[in-house]
Amino acid sequence: MKIVIINASPRKTGATAKILNEFAHNLFEKSDVEIKSINLSDCKINFCAGCCGCYKSGVCHIDDDAEMLSGLIDSADGVIIGTPTYASNVSGQLKVFIDRGHFVIEQLLKNKHTIGVVTYENADGNTALKVLRKLCVFSGAKTFGKLVVKLPFNSKPLVSGKIKRISDRFYNTVKKNKSMSLINCLIHFFVFNFGIKPFVLKKGADYSGVKIHWERRNIC
Repeated sequence: MKIVIINASPRKTGATAKILNEFAHNLFEKSDVEIKSINLSDCKINFCAGCCGCYKSGVCHIDDDAEMLSGLIDSADGVIIGTPTYASNVSGQLKVFIDRGHFVIEQLLKNKHTIGVVTYENADGNTALKVLRKLCVFSGAKTFGKLVVKLPFNSKPLVSGKIKRISDRFYNTVKKNKSMSLINCLIHFFVFNFGIKPFVLKKGADYSGVKIHWERRNIC
């Protein structure tokens, strides 16, 4: 079982990182789990150029770490993404990777199990969580777990028991490959079949790279 954990905070020792490290610690105790932890602050990810070249070729022409990260996610069974809340949204680092990461149109998270982790100090943590949930569901994730924590800046999160329960539930969900919930299934069905798919098919050869990703992921 391969789990990728992404810390989208610019801080590698902040509250978000501490929570994600605890997830990693709990999951690492399982004998059949392989964990890859990534700090986006260590990665070189340039802004999307808006050229749409990846839709035609299947890969981005920019030579940085974005394709490597997308490849790690593509080969994973589960993905945990953590972000602090900035201006009622996810971090800038995460937004840049979302723009480059082949998520929604290419369905990068198809049949993967995910958790969204959000920290905030003042307000709107749940607003940032909605961004993560929409990203995961629209990108084909099979399940979506969540943890939202309000706490003072850079303090130690006092949620060890909750993290342990969510970690165990996540492990069992991935191991049993549980089905998508009815509501998420309906949302994804309509988004993909009435939004993404007809749009891509209408683009023809200009979006041939997207179809390559779909074929690899057994998407009709």
